[in-house]
Amino acid sequence: MADVLCVGGTGTVGSRVAEGLVARGVSVRCLTRSADRDGTSDEGVEFVRGDLEQPDTLGPALEGVSRMHLLTALHPREAQLGIAAVDAAAAAGVERIVFHSAHRAHAAPHIPHFASKMEILAALEASGVPWATIEPNHYFQNDLWLRRSLEAGIYPAPLGGVGLHRVDVRDIADATVNALLDDGHEGIRHPVVGPELLTGADVVRTWSERLDCEIEYAGDDLDAWEARAGRHLPDWLVRDLRAMSEHFLSDGLIATEEDFATMSHVLGHAPRVFEDFVRETVAAWSDGGA
Repeated sequence: MADVLCVGGTGTVGSRVAEGLVARGVSVRCLTRSADRDGTSDEGVEFVRGDLEQPDTLGPALEGVSRMHLLTALHPREAQLGIAAVDAAAAAGVERIVFHSAHRAHAAPHIPHFASKMEILAALEASGVPWATIEPNHYFQNDLWLRRSLEAGIYPAPLGGVGLHRVDVRDIADATVNALLDDGHEGIRHPVVGPELLTGADVVRTWSERLDCEIEYAGDDLDAWEARAGRHLPDWLVRDLRAMSEHFLSDGLIATEEDFATMSHVLGHAPRVFEDFVRETVAAWSDGGA
């Protein structure tokens, strides 16, 4: 089967997409900015040097590629970078692009990250290349970054009391692989969501039960969150994430029945539940895992 290029294929979601493609017998190429990884291979994945900030590097990376997974990270010029990737793929004759967007991004265009997703989608629609989107809710795996806080008895992430249909990254990867390889997904915006509406209190309750200790939820204090985040994140990113968090607190990120029906077409199995993720994570931490 022809090559798939994964843009953003070394991160939390992209690495799992690459693994899923390899498991389906696909030849996978991952874009990397590291000169040390250029031309190397790892368990069926070839790494090729390229950078969305240098569009002239994308042509060689796309040679022989029939499909592309496009995952753009938070960036002050995210829209421009994503559009450059779409343009390069169209020029290279790519036959399908699956774009990693965000659940209900259209409902909150004041959030820069969400607005960027919509600009890239518009470029996709105008490109002439067959496309699909994967639009995930808030990841379970975001909590892995909170291990030290959890072990100190605090859950600091701003989830609020309205609720989010949080989702397991493994489900996002499964849906992405299916959208890349299977027929019947062209032109569809696929929500990928978890089965439960989870508030901050729900999440803390699950972590408390599994860690067998009392966890305090501190996420709704966005001023305190911003003060902590500002110590190690650039100002533009703190502003973007704060806007996103304010939206979660005021409106949540809630899936509809239509979202679940659309997702079932691309996911192919029941979505994973948060409690299972927490149980597996605590077991891994107990065994010395990261």
